[in-house]
Amino acid sequence: MRIGYARVSTRHQADTEALDQQINRLEKAGAEKILYDIESGRKDTRKNFNQLINLAKNGVATEIIVTRLDRLGRNVISIHRTIDALQKVGVKLTILDSPLGNTNSAFGWLTINNIAGLAEFESRLLSERVSFGTEYFRSNLKYFGKPPFGYAKDENSKCIPHSSNWAIAKEIIHRLYENSFTSLSRWLVEQYSIKMYPTSILKWLHNPALRGHTFYKLKTGETEKHYGTHEALITEQQYEELSKLTSFLHKKDPAKFKTHFLSGLFRCGICGAGMSKTGADSKESNNSLRFQCIKYKKFGKSVCDNSKQISASIVKRITIGELVKFAESILDAVNTSTIANQTETSEELLSLKHQLATLQTLPKNDLINSTIAETEYQIKIHEQQKNVRESKTEEDIYILEALNQADFFEELSDSELGAICLRFIESVKYNGGKELVFAFHSRLLLP
Repeated sequence: MRIGYARVSTRHQADTEALDQQINRLEKAGAEKILYDIESGRKDTRKNFNQLINLAKNGVATEIIVTRLDRLGRNVISIHRTIDALQKVGVKLTILDSPLGNTNSAFGWLTINNIAGLAEFESRLLSERVSFGTEYFRSNLKYFGKPPFGYAKDENSKCIPHSSNWAIAKEIIHRLYENSFTSLSRWLVEQYSIKMYPTSILKWLHNPALRGHTFYKLKTGETEKHYGTHEALITEQQYEELSKLTSFLHKKDPAKFKTHFLSGLFRCGICGAGMSKTGADSKESNNSLRFQCIKYKKFGKSVCDNSKQISASIVKRITIGELVKFAESILDAVNTSTIANQTETSEELLSLKHQLATLQTLPKNDLINSTIAETEYQIKIHEQQKNVRESKTEEDIYILEALNQADFFEELSDSELGAICLRFIESVKYNGGKELVFAFHSRLLLP
């Protein structure tokens, strides 16, 4: 599968169509699936970037497409680590703005170093400019970024009451005494068409700006605090009272927040949002665990009409059944078509071999000898990648054969089942009722 990867550093860039432009170019370049992050390229903890690498290592991705090399990262070492990981598993890397050709060659290595070095240089320059800017903001008690709901910024970038949202923010504080965060989310979207997730309201409540303070987080990890810098939305007493009322939300049971076996794959068929766990989530009451559209769960019918819930046990049973049927269909195809036929030598490899045969018939000189050596090297790389693809196909077949064993799923943990789902399933959609719509990775749909 050809997978595209896009990245922008900030939400502002995403809102100004910078992200959409990358996605559009990746689609035109033939990407069958696109993953993206809105996060700094200096971070190795990017969720979808790490998922991309896992898809490559698991044999799902055969080619990764990016618009520029610095979309992969802004650090020379991490970029090289990524390219090395892709080469080891035989995954092709396509960079639309900088076609590098053979990245294993000396010229490819030099080009990557130059581009990666420039990317890191730009990142360091930006970091210095940001550092100077933040120092100026702190010295003048200006507010960083977008002010919290209920506030706006004046010409000096200091918080002032918003002309229309101030009254709504006051009403939220009043309702917090008797209403849950979920009911407040629904009230906001139904009454004012304002989307705030329950977790967003919790973070908003604890923002010191609501109490009239301006806090700065320093690089050392310490917090620089300035009190009474602007008009307060709530008093300190109100904040203490509401903190006590909502403190239970911080006591999260780690077992309750484990990802499910279809994490990242299970979607609402109506609005496309993720299906979220709801109800009990413990070993003693696992049968009561259900899935529901996250948008309906948070905002109600004003955002999504899919109010139906489906039991996790039903989802698991249907998923296992679909995996078994998929395995049977693939293995039937294998019986009439060998693995070798599925991984025939590529046209590019055949072309290189023909080119080598032609070169070997020519009178030898330094240029011809150099070209022959480079062509032989490229053939070697292509054959290594071909062998990796063939071994992955064979590994897929072994796993699919195991899926047909009657007791295979009995001792399988949710995390192990999740790894199998990620390897073979493209997406699962739920439209309501007890039916699920499955899409499997096209690379395994053998003729």
